[in-house]
Amino acid sequence: MTAASITASILLGLVGAMTVVPQALAQSPVAIGAPLTGEVVLNRDIEVRIGPSEDARIVMTLKQGKALNALGTPRGTYWTEIAIGGQPIGYVPADSLDPALMVTGRPAIGGEGPRPSKPAAGRTADAPLPHRSAAVVPRAAWDKAAQTPAEGYVVAAGPISATEILSNRKRRGFTLRKGDVVALIGAANGEATLALPAGTRAVAPVQGLVGVVAPYPLPGMPPVEPGMLYGIKLGEYVSYSEGLRAWREFTAGPGSAYRDLPPMVWPVFRKGRLLYEVGVAPFTRLQVDTACGTLAQRGLDCTVIELDTF
Repeated sequence: MTAASITASILLGLVGAMTVVPQALAQSPVAIGAPLTGEVVLNRDIEVRIGPSEDARIVMTLKQGKALNALGTPRGTYWTEIAIGGQPIGYVPADSLDPALMVTGRPAIGGEGPRPSKPAAGRTADAPLPHRSAAVVPRAAWDKAAQTPAEGYVVAAGPISATEILSNRKRRGFTLRKGDVVALIGAANGEATLALPAGTRAVAPVQGLVGVVAPYPLPGMPPVEPGMLYGIKLGEYVSYSEGLRAWREFTAGPGSAYRDLPPMVWPVFRKGRLLYEVGVAPFTRLQVDTACGTLAQRGLDCTVIELDTF
């Protein structure tokens, strides 16, 4: 799925509440008379005009990717007033703007993905690193695990001894390798029950398993930059079904830019309990600050979390 198709699908949810618009203008993520405000990014090179009209004088040209503030869209027009540094500069077509929440990364140098964090000062490269409660994983690893329906997915933060259940009486020991992504069925008494791609089940200690927030790159989005990545935690729930319901409510409202992405509901093992967190990722440090600011404008709290990368 391309970024353009994601934008188009976002619009479909808005069209039902709109009057009929010309086909040529049906790409805008903004409904007529429903102003887009807050942090935005240009999705193409655009000419800025002094008034909300195609006939208005051009005052400047801005490049794709430019971050701006949207001040509102006059009702009955397709033009949004924009500002730079709080100073209004003119109007651009509403469909040239994407909410900042849609921007999850810029193309990485050489097509690389994120790199694991460097060891902390005083820690050797061979010493085990402390692992975080959430992770992003390569797209190929996610796609393989996601073939098995589950209540979230986990990744092995290091080698973990596990037991595959072949039948009622047969068991086989094996090792989950660092970076292996598997489907989670449940957890109790310090052990996770996993669904393996082969169609069998396995059990493994929860220690060393990290909940997977999302793959990288996200569908239709550019690759994320190398380096430390972050996520936004929006809430915590006692079951996967409750977390999934919260995700759907979020993407039906302020998080509509993520409507077509895999649900970002991931398991967390905390003091013997299995919980589920809901949020959005991955972001760079600058992007996560911008996204939290956008969410704050929409009345939502967010907690920034650090992500493990594999």
